[in-house]
Amino acid sequence: MKSIKDVNILKSQGIEQVGSRTCETCKSTVPIYERKGEQYSVCLTCENTKLTKQQTDGYEPLKRRELANKAKTINYIPPELENVTFEDYVPKTNEQIEAMNLVQELIQDKHQALVLQGDPGTGKSHLFRCAARELEKQKVLWTGRDWQGKNKNFEVNKIVIFAKVPELMKLIQSTYKGQTDLTESIILETISKADVLILDEIAGERSKSDNGFETWSGDITYQILDSRQGKCNLYNLNYSSAEVKKKYGETHGKRILSRMASGAEILQVKGPDHRMKGLK
Repeated sequence: MKSIKDVNILKSQGIEQVGSRTCETCKSTVPIYERKGEQYSVCLTCENTKLTKQQTDGYEPLKRRELANKAKTINYIPPELENVTFEDYVPKTNEQIEAMNLVQELIQDKHQALVLQGDPGTGKSHLFRCAARELEKQKVLWTGRDWQGKNKNFEVNKIVIFAKVPELMKLIQSTYKGQTDLTESIILETISKADVLILDEIAGERSKSDNGFETWSGDITYQILDSRQGKCNLYNLNYSSAEVKKKYGETHGKRILSRMASGAEILQVKGPDHRMKGLK
């Protein structure tokens, strides 16, 4: 009910309440006002709801924004892959066709994880870059505090990390020398929490040998793969299982391969190296 002061203010402006109605949307009782022969009626309940939605749509809680910003510092997409599309992917073999189908099915949430194994230049990275672009458009629910400090569920874009393993290892090494504000633990935690992880050129890095095996990079790779169990992952491996075990050692290599394969669709991608076109 309006106070006498409110009524007097309306009258001073030449506005008079001439009736009421029931809002079709929220069923609230809404006053009808008249001024200079024209009637006005606005449901404040619905308007407040719209305003709240405008203030929360696209809003990301602070912790989510911090995670997204950290993910951007880890992300590494080679320039030659930046603008590739599914349309300019030209499969030459049945395996390449199947690889494209599997990637598109993962985008449609039909698979949780995917391992593409095969020689370089067969289009695996191309397909994964296309997948990253599509997955970034998808939404997930995130619980956090809104702009008023209240806990609620938000619909936010997926955080997708595309990491080329040799570059990722260099980034982690740079943290030991204080060349970045990141630390090894921040990088590994961010990778663990991302909605989607795409690892390109797994085992393509070169690190100091320990008794003939690259144990440091092997330990980092294992930690990453272990932290991603049960999550959405796309892994590109240019090496055979035997080569992985030779690189990291028999036992450690097996552990890495096991974590990579867990819950994943696995495909051996065969085809010509498109980068070698024209060379003899």
